[in-house]
Amino acid sequence: MRNSADDWRRFDAGQIPSKESTPHLDAFLHSILQESPLEPLTLLDVGCGSGQLSRRMHERGFSVLGVDVNEAAMRAARSLGSPADATGHWLRFQEADFAAVRPPLLDAGPFDVAVCQLVISIIGASDNRASLLRHIRTNLRPGGRLALSASGVSDMINPGYARLYAEDEPLTGERHTYFSRNERGEILYATHHFTVDELEGLLAAAGFDEISVVTERETSSRRPDEAAFFHYATCRA
Repeated sequence: MRNSADDWRRFDAGQIPSKESTPHLDAFLHSILQESPLEPLTLLDVGCGSGQLSRRMHERGFSVLGVDVNEAAMRAARSLGSPADATGHWLRFQEADFAAVRPPLLDAGPFDVAVCQLVISIIGASDNRASLLRHIRTNLRPGGRLALSASGVSDMINPGYARLYAEDEPLTGERHTYFSRNERGEILYATHHFTVDELEGLLAAAGFDEISVVTERETSSRRPDEAAFFHYATCRA
């Protein structure tokens, strides 16, 4: 398997794929704020890219640390940061690799909430996914909450994905893993699509409980004219 961390370190920060609409995450964060309306809550945004989502969550009232492996994205994100105000409310960014074997050393934490949007699908091989979830859980307070989204197996609704899975499995060595490529056919990074059982099993193995997964039929992050499934998971450390 390719070294996905290197792929993402080299990736054009302005082209990092993301979703503008996040209704499941918005509802999750609303429920968290409703549960603790008077408490300043800290949030860890893993794989934050250039920081736009981190800023949105900061504007909702969370103190946010956004982390990513892409140095250029972190430079752009830091322009959005803000020091702690009189209430201790802050927005910061730090370059960190949550998919590595060694745990990242963060400038803050432990956190009340963690958010990880689609990162687990593009983080690398199975050991990288396990490291990602393990490090997230380590950086949460006991009882802390995680909202995670992931790409779902979509061959039954999109023949293009069925073709990609079949063509790239000999290269990736893993079912439902394929290489995302640019318009010239050059490999950008590996992408893995999850079944619900697979995703729930990984979260449980990392020590999370109260796991809930909702699956939605939407459009592909990089192919807006094609259908794809996405999983939205919430759980507790």
